[in-house]
Amino acid sequence: MTRSTKLGMALIGLFGLPFALFGLFALSQVIQLAVTGNSTGNSTVWLPLIFGIVFSSVGFGLIFLAIFGAKRAQRLNRLQVEHPAEPWLWREDWAQGRVKSRTKTNTIAGWVFAIFWNIVSLPLAFLSAPRIVQQRNPAGLIVMIFPVVGVFLLIRAIRQTIALYEFGNTCFEMSSVPGVIGRELKGQIHARFPHSPDHGIHLLLSCVHRVTTNAGKSSSTSERILWRDEANLSSSQLFPGPDGTTIPVAFRIPLDAQSTDNRNVRDEFVWMLEALADVPGVDYHDIFEVPIFRTEQTPAHEEAEKFAVSAPAQAQTRPDVMTVSINHNASGTEFYFPAARNKSFATLTTVFLAIFSAAAYFLLHHAPLIFPLAFGFFSLVLLHITLRLWLGTTRVVIGGGTMTVQSGWLGGGTTRQIAFSEIASISDRITAQQGGGSGTPYYDIELRLINGEKITLGRTLRDKQETEWLTEEMRRLAGLTPKSMTAKMS
Repeated sequence: MTRSTKLGMALIGLFGLPFALFGLFALSQVIQLAVTGNSTGNSTVWLPLIFGIVFSSVGFGLIFLAIFGAKRAQRLNRLQVEHPAEPWLWREDWAQGRVKSRTKTNTIAGWVFAIFWNIVSLPLAFLSAPRIVQQRNPAGLIVMIFPVVGVFLLIRAIRQTIALYEFGNTCFEMSSVPGVIGRELKGQIHARFPHSPDHGIHLLLSCVHRVTTNAGKSSSTSERILWRDEANLSSSQLFPGPDGTTIPVAFRIPLDAQSTDNRNVRDEFVWMLEALADVPGVDYHDIFEVPIFRTEQTPAHEEAEKFAVSAPAQAQTRPDVMTVSINHNASGTEFYFPAARNKSFATLTTVFLAIFSAAAYFLLHHAPLIFPLAFGFFSLVLLHITLRLWLGTTRVVIGGGTMTVQSGWLGGGTTRQIAFSEIASISDRITAQQGGGSGTPYYDIELRLINGEKITLGRTLRDKQETEWLTEEMRRLAGLTPKSMTAKMS
């Protein structure tokens, strides 16, 4: 362990010590009041009790973190020295090839947060309620929002606990460690299903860029999905296992993928394997952070192309429900991307537009000019995005050796004709998302010309299967050689 790490752990422990001492002092006052009977009201006992529990918990939590964090840092430092070129051996469950689910960790964190929230909010709301009723002040009702949020946090923690109890302490057993870029991630998820997943299992493999930033004394973490692949397994593809049910996993990892990189906890690249199933009661949802690295087994570009060509081709299946209209006419095959295809996404951006616009208007009359200008600029950006989501359309016609692209509003816009000989590739990539690493990505279908110019053929497609089918169909009609599709990492 480095000197800076030791100093950091010592500072965390010293920072937590005053909180722990103050909490113990407040709790001792509560005990003294209870023994002597000098309490003259509920507030006399409740306030020091709340402060005692909160401050002592924070203080001892920081001391615990400093002690055990130092031991963990020592172990990690030893593993890094022993295996400098094999970072997948730095984490115990990765080294064993049995990746632990995040369900248990999320459940514990959910309970800790819910308990702390309610310890603070419920007594304060209880003590404030008589005064709010007496004064009949509507603004005071804002205080009652906090215990309501606390109830929802408790419900969420209970549901997480039920899921942990029903599905067990699940794990992903890897066929080989690590997952190698340019090859396949294979393995089995071991879970317990009290009720058979009759609708099958939905699997997701995502590469996520996780960034933590500071703004003053607070910090925020954002997750951007760089790449995602999906697979659907029917119930017949599942089979019995040692823990109940075994879910087979197999994903092809693109050659230009980003390796797992968690050396900087504030700027990480992580790979997340998710499994979801619609079952009676609490739905099944597991998340595993899996090790994906570039190793000696990563194929060269030429070898990867040979592997892609020799591998059995998996034809994309046309989805039962399409958001894109496809017609055949004298000019060829027409793909029409209508307006307002993603109403939920468009509605969300509209809400943000309203909030930023209202803030800009308010700041225009109550703040220096720089603030309304900043909010006004973001409002204009959101206005453009919102109008495109509600009104934007694209029409692509492929036939007769040419591709005609018309992009604009409500079926109109400029038209451009491109010869097949000018086309280098057609691919899809993630350009927007809702939520974090487990959220919903939206794809654009992009045409790249031989001269390097890029033209968007379709925007904000939500369904991965539809996106891949459309991309493959456009490639086929344009006479391009089929290749395994990969998203451009950036």
